[in-house]
Amino acid sequence: MAAITNALIDQDSSQELQDECSAHLDSLMALGNAKSQYYAEKINTSLLGAGQGTDKTFPITTIQSFIYETKAYTSDNAENISAVVNDSIRGFISGDTQSAVTSLISGFVDILFGSSEGSESEILRYCAILEGASMIRLDFAGWSRQITSTSLKQKCDKVSAFVVYRSIVDMSKVTLNDFIAVYQVTVKAENPELGTADVLKKCKELYYLFNPESAGLVEASSPSLVGKDFSPKKGYDSFDVFKQSLTTL
Repeated sequence: MAAITNALIDQDSSQELQDECSAHLDSLMALGNAKSQYYAEKINTSLLGAGQGTDKTFPITTIQSFIYETKAYTSDNAENISAVVNDSIRGFISGDTQSAVTSLISGFVDILFGSSEGSESEILRYCAILEGASMIRLDFAGWSRQITSTSLKQKCDKVSAFVVYRSIVDMSKVTLNDFIAVYQVTVKAENPELGTADVLKKCKELYYLFNPESAGLVEASSPSLVGKDFSPKKGYDSFDVFKQSLTTL
C-alpha cells in the first residue's frame, strides 16, 4: 500500500502536503480493502442460501474460491481498470471461456464509472459459464468512490474494489426458464453474431445435457462431454488474505 501512495504523490510537493496526501490515500486504500472483505463475506453468505426460499439465483454444490482487487487510479488510467481486473481473473478461469468472462466482467466494471462526483457506486451481479463438464457460477461485486479532496484529485480520482467468486452450480435444481434467463447472456458474449432463436437453442441443448429427463431424453442420446479439457482454477480460500496488508493509521 505504501508503494502505491508514494508513486501517486509528486516528490516536489512540500513534505507536509506529501504526508497529508499519503495519510489520506492510505485511508482510502484501507477502505477499499474493507469493502473487498465485506463483499467477499456478503457473497459467501448469499451463496450458502442460493436457490432457497425467495432467493431464485442458481443453487450451488460447492464454493471453490474467490479473488479480489483494490485499486486507486486517476482519470488518465481509468480506462485501463478493466484490463487490470481481467488480468486478475486469468488463471482463475480456463482459457476456453476467458473471452466471454472478460467481456461480461468488463461490462460490470464499466457500470461503476458513471457515478457522479463525491458519490459511491456499487454493483452486484452473477453469471454462469461452462467449464469442461461443469457449470460454473461467477459472482461479481464492485465498489468505487469518487474523490473530492482538492489536494488528492490530481493524484487519484477514484478508489475501487472488486471481488469475484467461483462456485459449482447444482444443475439438478435449476429450471429451464431460470437457466435460459441467466445463461443467454454468456452465450451472446461468446457468440455475438447469433440471433435470439439460435441463442435459445444453445441454452436448451446445454440444459438438457445436464437434465435429460426434463426433455424425455436418455443419456445415451446426448452428446458426450468426455474428453473436454478442464482444469479447475484457484483463488483465495480464506478471508485471512485481507489481514496481510492491514495498515493502522
